[in-house]
Amino acid sequence: MIPVGLDLGGTKIAAAAVDDGVVLARRRRETPQTGAEDVIAALAEVARDLLDAYPEACAVGVGCPGPLDFERGRVRFAPNIAGMEDAPLVDALHERLGLTVVLENDANAAGYAEHRYGAARDLETSVYVTLSTGIGGGVFVGDRVLRGANGLAGEIGHMTLLPGGPVGGDGHTGSWEAVAAGRSMARDASYVFSRKVSTAELFDLAKDGDRRALAIVDNAARFTGLGLANIVKVIDPAGFVLGGGVTSVGDFYLDRVREALAAATAGYPQPSVRMAELGDDVGVIGAAAVAAFEYGGSEPSGG
Repeated sequence: MIPVGLDLGGTKIAAAAVDDGVVLARRRRETPQTGAEDVIAALAEVARDLLDAYPEACAVGVGCPGPLDFERGRVRFAPNIAGMEDAPLVDALHERLGLTVVLENDANAAGYAEHRYGAARDLETSVYVTLSTGIGGGVFVGDRVLRGANGLAGEIGHMTLLPGGPVGGDGHTGSWEAVAAGRSMARDASYVFSRKVSTAELFDLAKDGDRRALAIVDNAARFTGLGLANIVKVIDPAGFVLGGGVTSVGDFYLDRVREALAAATAGYPQPSVRMAELGDDVGVIGAAAVAAFEYGGSEPSGG
């Protein structure tokens, strides 16, 4: 059984044909910022390229930022993709591709891949956290993906950590994503240095000992540690798996996050904090896995 996995991100679309967690072929293109119709067309284009190469492909899974409407197969809104509001992703892609299309939250899809094939495969309860352009999450208990009554479970990046802070993509102030995501760090650095500064340049400056850059990095790590601590106190997971572009900085940043988590959970049992193992393929592997399970009639159950 070979499904195609699509990973829709704020800056890129990744796609792959996957066989039981093994990537057979990959495709990638930039994410249009010109509205839902163009995004859907781009998704269909990269999927069709893979379907032509693997005509035996059985289904297509799409990992998409949310919140999502699973019942109607729609994206309620995607904060980091312009024009993605009430977008009929499942129906539109099914019409273009002629195959079963399964929609999943992008962080849930990535986390499911790590839960089945990667860093959390030995854990009964785990939370996947993606630290990237935005911040997302996936919560897993046994073989269950927790989605909640309205499909909003795992939207950890929208937790309010700083009331009255910067306005996030959901229109509320002080969310975890608004104060600590990669794009948020770049925003703060651009303000501090009075010029455009990327997240990568910010970390380079911080590693070189720049006081202002270090203050931004430390602040973001503190809020990320606080966000993880809140999850510990609500869910009590056996461990976290951290993925996404910001984690590529390595221990320079992640040790700061671990210290902040330990400080905010003093006196509580300490969960393991693991790095994602599946690299850039995690989103497409997860989307493909969810599609394969649903197509085969034994999909991961939502809670």
